[in-house]
Amino acid sequence: MKKSIGDSLIPQSLSLELGLELIRNAGFDGVELWLGAKPWFQMTTTDAELRVLAARVRDAGLSVSNVSNTLDWNENVSARDPRLREAAVRHIERQLEAARIFQTDAILIVAGVVTSENPYNEVYARTVDAMQQLAPKAAAAKVRIGVENCCSEQRFLLSAREFALFLDDVNSPWVGIHLDVGNIHDTGFAEQWIEIHGPRITRIHLKDVLRHRGRCGQESVYTNIFLGDNDWKAIRGALKKVNYDSWLIAEMERTYKFAPDQQFYDTSAAMSRLIENRL
Repeated sequence: MKKSIGDSLIPQSLSLELGLELIRNAGFDGVELWLGAKPWFQMTTTDAELRVLAARVRDAGLSVSNVSNTLDWNENVSARDPRLREAAVRHIERQLEAARIFQTDAILIVAGVVTSENPYNEVYARTVDAMQQLAPKAAAAKVRIGVENCCSEQRFLLSAREFALFLDDVNSPWVGIHLDVGNIHDTGFAEQWIEIHGPRITRIHLKDVLRHRGRCGQESVYTNIFLGDNDWKAIRGALKKVNYDSWLIAEMERTYKFAPDQQFYDTSAAMSRLIENRL
């Protein structure tokens, strides 16, 4: 397994080059690039500019682990408004295009957001339909779409078996699950999700979770690896059981108030211990 971390976590005070240098010096093998998060990767960024970005990543001694996006929460494939659905499809298509330029084979999306005005049954039908339409494009690009399990925040696909049935309905090897081990805190146990989904896992996000905290911001339920309530020995055992050997990607919500670079080193060291099963 290889270690990655999102460019969205590069401190605002650092340029892209210094951020990539920090990521490499902290011991990571790759970087997760987030469409919409930083000025160097927006919907307006041209293919030529993406090729320059890819070169900068390579020059830093890193690989692109996957392509994610920050846009799905406002423009989702499950929205009632067809204009929002069209915008969502376009930025997912752009992720597929960028992934080819970056020479990676996976993207992350958030598909399906249930609200009081956007009920579950409608969301489910529109999300399955969108994934079925996007699957051939993913196949043509040879890039897998990983649907992230933001269970509580989306109020959608709340259990591992429910998520599996969703993937069955989509029925494409090019659509799987980008499994976040922290996002399961209200609806199950990460190790069980790993065992149920196995080869359908495209990538794995790592963070820890405090099961009795608030929802976001300074009261976030999410915390650094090994500080929360995840059963990391069980998670490591499940990864071995399903023979997962791809990217592990750090995702922190709260960042250090002082010495923010230290969080990269601490997170990298924790990930190494998980990979090496020194728990």
